[in-house]
Amino acid sequence: MSRRRRRAPAAGEPRMTVLLSRPGLPCEHIRAARISDVLPEEGTVLWVDLADPGPRELETLREEFGFHRLALEDVAAQGQRPKIDEYPGYFFVVLRAPFGDSAGELETAEIHLFIGRNYVVTAHHGDLPALSDAIHRWEGTEAELRGQVGFLVHVISDAVIDAYFPVVDRLEEELDQLEIAMFGERPVYDARQLLKVKRELHALRRAVYPMREVFNTFLRRDSAVFSADTYPYFQDVYDHVLRLLDTIDIERDLASGALEAQLSVVSNRLNETMKRLTVVAICVAIMGSIFGAWGMNFTEVPLARLGLSGFAVLVGCTFCLVGAALALLKRLQLW
Repeated sequence: MSRRRRRAPAAGEPRMTVLLSRPGLPCEHIRAARISDVLPEEGTVLWVDLADPGPRELETLREEFGFHRLALEDVAAQGQRPKIDEYPGYFFVVLRAPFGDSAGELETAEIHLFIGRNYVVTAHHGDLPALSDAIHRWEGTEAELRGQVGFLVHVISDAVIDAYFPVVDRLEEELDQLEIAMFGERPVYDARQLLKVKRELHALRRAVYPMREVFNTFLRRDSAVFSADTYPYFQDVYDHVLRLLDTIDIERDLASGALEAQLSVVSNRLNETMKRLTVVAICVAIMGSIFGAWGMNFTEVPLARLGLSGFAVLVGCTFCLVGAALALLKRLQLW
């Protein structure tokens, strides 16, 4: 069976946003043509965000930054799991960010990062709320922190990880509502909703779990790209990833337990229904036996001489037998 690929956000025209940070100066937006001029400057940190890149834009990245063709092929091909590859002088990182959570099932999109000594290049398809939030955070960051490329990576990755927490909270709330509806007197929930939650939790774990290895690599002390001052920030993001994974695993266990409980509830209610039907069948069998046999195989109908009184006696005896049967069934806890 073929695996369904998760779709990417709707693509549009290629768009490039370039943010330049200089020591002691506010963060500024510059034209893409100035990348070659400012990149060699000491003390600068450059962030190039490329949305919906095409072959021309990827070739521009190769010419300006010297990125390896294999990494650029991964950007063009999509379908990558979160990972980190180390090339001479820079890292190539793939993250996944959530989008489209308000309608339908959760979807995740790839964010490709090229992390160098004084620059970060992000490439993605469509508009991702996590990156928009990261841009606002970076523009509002203190000037002394904007001089470290490691802190820029922290801002981007922290925004991506934080985007998952509202999704996890929503799924937890849905699970609580399903459990309440499941054990109500008159259940009105849809089992398909529970399976949908399980699929979303599975998709979340597939997107988040590999990122643990990515940030664990950032914590290595032998990297020439990051300064020692940025490691506490990477540790913070790593802790967020672990907390997110713990929450996802707990909710997956809750979803699996809810599904098993749902099957048990259905089975128990079926048993209760069968018990009630058994009681009804016994009562009907008693009445049917007496009324069916009354007057058969006799030359004279029993109690016929008493008229209506005889019929009343027969009906009374029948109900007495039914009552005795109900009392016995109640003693046996069949109803």
